[in-house]
Amino acid sequence: MESDIQRIGVSLEEKLLAQFDQLIENKGYTNRSEAIRDLIREYLVEEEWRKDEGTSVGTITLVYNHDLREMADRLTDL
Repeated sequence: MESDIQRIGVSLEEKLLAQFDQLIENKGYTNRSEAIRDLIREYLVEEEWRKDEGTSVGTITLVYNHDLREMADRLTDL
């Protein structure tokens, strides 16, 4: 465990806390703090992706029957 951990307080509605506790159980977290840290990290990463104006790279993978008539031509037209 990190030595620079700060303790904070969070107030939640009862229903929201019950849903969060169920998520914690389903995901196998050992405590709420661990789950909250992961959620904050995930949110911060998503925010970085959203504001990033750099180049993104991706792929599109198609699985098709190459024996079908004109399928290659139709895919090329995409």
